[in-house]
Amino acid sequence: MFTDVDGGNILRTLSEAKKTYGNDIVFLCSFSNEDMIIFDTICRNDLDIDIYTIDTGRLNQETYEFIDQVSRDYGVRINYLVPDADALSSMLANHGPQSFYESVEKRKLCCKIRKVDPLSKLLSNKKAWITGIRSEQTIERKNSSKVEINNGIVKINPLIDWTYQMVLKEVEKRKLPVNKLYKMGYRSIGCEPCTRPLYPEESERDGRWWWEGSSKECGIHTSNLGGGS
Repeated sequence: MFTDVDGGNILRTLSEAKKTYGNDIVFLCSFSNEDMIIFDTICRNDLDIDIYTIDTGRLNQETYEFIDQVSRDYGVRINYLVPDADALSSMLANHGPQSFYESVEKRKLCCKIRKVDPLSKLLSNKKAWITGIRSEQTIERKNSSKVEINNGIVKINPLIDWTYQMVLKEVEKRKLPVNKLYKMGYRSIGCEPCTRPLYPEESERDGRWWWEGSSKECGIHTSNLGGGS
């Protein structure tokens, strides 16, 4: 099994992961600053790791424009995960297009249909995936490690021990492209109706589902995903 012994070197981590899992590993990219560091490492070193992103249908226009820009600039094909049409239609028919504001349960249902289920379907046929999460982002992520196994799927988190300032320095060092929303006061970027800029005293995930007092997770990093061979 893959184990991280790179001493913090992202390239070595990703190279070893690709060597171990071949075509059975993917990178899930939200095009955050963290994910752009991993994206840049994969592309500039020709690691041949398939890059996926989840198009929930509710992303900010700035995010769609940024994905197009990055895809053109790097000359990389992005694979899109989208919600199941029948499940989405049923949810909209039964609850309406903004039911996520009504209760935590309905918000989690929306996240499940738009994000968790499409990713789970992909991972059911893979052995490993790569994410850009960091332990300081949420309470749940504090318990994460660089290499985890969930429902038989290996999850690799190269930046798990990084701080927000470390990310900013690396983005500046590499001169990476940045989503315009960061300059508009966002620190965590998700779906447009569920994400807002931060007030000065808030932490980076406070702009997500701000009307709730619950977990700042959509379920991708807290669910039993995949389950394939």
